[in-house]
Amino acid sequence: MSNAPSVWLIVPLFSVIKNTIFVVIFLGLGGVFFLHKQHEKRAALELRKRREEAVVKAHTTPSPANSSLNGLPKPKPTPVLGAAPTSKPKPTPMLPKPTPMLRQTP
Repeated sequence: MSNAPSVWLIVPLFSVIKNTIFVVIFLGLGGVFFLHKQHEKRAALELRKRREEAVVKAHTTPSPANSSLNGLPKPKPTPVLGAAPTSKPKPTPMLPKPTPMLRQTP
């Protein structure tokens, strides 16, 4: 009967060890997921900053000292042409003109 008390102590110990392993794995995966999401947010923020800097850089006007267009004459604005006058189109008849052979003679 000396084995019976040790069995009752070992059986709950297995479930405690199993539950501990599951909890550690679950928390570890949750931590990895959290860190991955934080990395994605940081990468998206850096990308957004780079895009904003590129837009600002692209829209800045060149200064006169750095402009490569200093020696070129300024282009003349092209005049805007008005709408061309159109004549009213002639309506086409729905039926073809009768041919002389089919004409009725009075």
